[in-house]
Amino acid sequence: MNFDSITTREDLREVFGKVGLRSAMDIMVHSSMRGLGYVVNGALDVIDSLLDGVGEKGTIIMPAHTGQLTDPADWRHPAVPAEYVETIRNTLRLFDPKTTPVRNRGIIAQTFLDYPDVYRSVHPLNSVAARGGRAAYFTEIHELHEPEGLASPTGRLYGEDGYVLLIGVTLTSCTAVHLAEFIADVPYLCNSSVRVLSGKVGRENRFVRLERYPDTSEFFDKLLPDLRKKDLLQEVPFRSCTLVMFPLRPVIDLTVKRLQSEPLYLVNP
Repeated sequence: MNFDSITTREDLREVFGKVGLRSAMDIMVHSSMRGLGYVVNGALDVIDSLLDGVGEKGTIIMPAHTGQLTDPADWRHPAVPAEYVETIRNTLRLFDPKTTPVRNRGIIAQTFLDYPDVYRSVHPLNSVAARGGRAAYFTEIHELHEPEGLASPTGRLYGEDGYVLLIGVTLTSCTAVHLAEFIADVPYLCNSSVRVLSGKVGRENRFVRLERYPDTSEFFDKLLPDLRKKDLLQEVPFRSCTLVMFPLRPVIDLTVKRLQSEPLYLVNP
């Protein structure tokens, strides 16, 4: 535990206001506790200050992804010994929006699920959680083969001119950018071999290959010079990290134009 700096709910409320968080705003939050210093009540203070910022009419949305529900035969970090694959396949529990834990999205996203009145979309791999005025609207549609497409919560946030806030993470961690790949219909979406647990056939679990999935793109930080040039980013240093906020629609539109001329722009370093 590092006491070089202490962060309270009031500190967070103040800095979120500086970066642009406002009442009645609909905003997707990608987050990490790293860089925030010692936060007195941990993830609770972060979530409470976000909810304070948007008020009752606004909506906080967070990724609640569940990579543990992909086919264990495809796991690589670490790989599953061949003799264990079938056992894991057929004993994995189906996705449950109330109980399936978040994977690799941080303690803030996991803690958010425990809050009252939180809705969660039903995608077995790329679900999101939401709380606030339009939480039900943003989570009610999430097509299996459009995990980050227009028929997803991110697509709805784009349609409603929502925002994105990065707390302690860079643009590389912002899954919302994948929406641009779906709109641009980049060819590599169809090359994915990702299979996700989607139900049962008899007593055996059934895994379905996602027809379109962005599992090879990651170089989102390449967009930063263009986004800064267009003055689309609000960046505020805080403790040992930088908070970044931006309107989703113009960022996605700019990225779509880039992908239309360079389809592999987010794949190649």
